[in-house]
Amino acid sequence: MSTTASAARAREWSGEFRPDRRAVREARAAAKRLLPRLGYQGELDAPVLIVSELVTNAVEHGSSPEDTALLLRLSVHPCGGLSVEVTDGGSLPAGPPAPPPHPEAESGRGLFLVNALGARTTW
Repeated sequence: MSTTASAARAREWSGEFRPDRRAVREARAAAKRLLPRLGYQGELDAPVLIVSELVTNAVEHGSSPEDTALLLRLSVHPCGGLSVEVTDGGSLPAGPPAPPPHPEAESGRGLFLVNALGARTTW
């Protein structure tokens, strides 16, 4: 195994979470604890909030059966950038993006918040 491959692997982590509300707290704590260990040198508030919002969306809107885990993958790139991937175990195709929430709505802002923090979302 080459040194480069070892270093690249050390900058990535993935873990599984049950698809329920506890996953949000657990994924947020994992991101906060692991990002510095993976070599991420940026501030942690935005990435941890992004993890929280994406896992919340997967739990609330994903099509994962109860016995299928959610997967969270954190990758720190050599340039210092960060990728956060959340995958549910569902097989339903993704629908179109939701319209912007009504200004008085109490929910529905997760992906808008993620994008406002500078992330690019795809599914």
